[in-house]
Amino acid sequence: MQRRRLKIRFSLAVSLIVIMSILCILYVVFCRGRGYNTAELPTTENIVAETPAEAPTEPEDETPKEPEEAPAEPVDEPENEPVTDDAEEEPTEAPIVWTGNKPIDMLNGENWALTLINKNYTLDKTYAPVLAPVIDGSSVTADSRVAEAYKTMYNDALEKGFILTPYAGYCSYQRQQTNFENKVQAFVLQGMTREEAELNAEKRVEQGGCSENNAGLAVDIISASAGFASTDEFKWLTENAHNYGFVLRYPDDKTEITGMIYQPWHWRYVGVETARQMKAANQCLEEYLGSLSAQ
Repeated sequence: MQRRRLKIRFSLAVSLIVIMSILCILYVVFCRGRGYNTAELPTTENIVAETPAEAPTEPEDETPKEPEEAPAEPVDEPENEPVTDDAEEEPTEAPIVWTGNKPIDMLNGENWALTLINKNYTLDKTYAPVLAPVIDGSSVTADSRVAEAYKTMYNDALEKGFILTPYAGYCSYQRQQTNFENKVQAFVLQGMTREEAELNAEKRVEQGGCSENNAGLAVDIISASAGFASTDEFKWLTENAHNYGFVLRYPDDKTEITGMIYQPWHWRYVGVETARQMKAANQCLEEYLGSLSAQ
């Protein structure tokens, strides 16, 4: 009985060994025959490296890139920085602006002070006025002919106890354009579209070449008091500025004509005779020039 059990166990052991051998043989034959090799299975690195060169890539960003070359004039140029070397070059031709019946020569014409400058009649970016401080010791400059008239007005007002502090005068073309772009971006941040922002900005800040400050023909005046229109200085200007050749360029009742919002601080030089005529007729510059063309 004992011998029989040993025989059965031996037979089972031999059978198990034979079965295992057969399975090993089948595994080797099957795997190698099908080309499987666990050591050669593809990895993530292999997959990436084998990506075809022609494989589609993400679309390139179509946003225009900034030019590699820096602009000729830095955007952070001070508001009243003197004319640069580039600006000092005389333009080959004098910028001409139409007044209704004939052009006015900005550089040489006797009516230079009547030059109309706005978004429809732009100033050549190469125009470089001869600058002078509007008052002694100030960094604010203007066309030297305008500065002389302003200095006289300032001193006379000072004797009466009114301080006509100049805030801004001449502004370069590049600086003016930067100011305009800053205003546009401010409106965009408020939720406006680019088109809406530009329409609103150009009523407040002109683009480069569209501003009288680019020609040095205007001076922005401020007071220590908030709200310049309510100051004694503003009242004095409205009663006396025309006698020195200055007019309020953007009155509150002429916004539809000038295209600009009311700017009580912005005073334009047009010459004494013209300023007196404009005040007497309650005309803005566009109206005055229009009346000339009708004569």
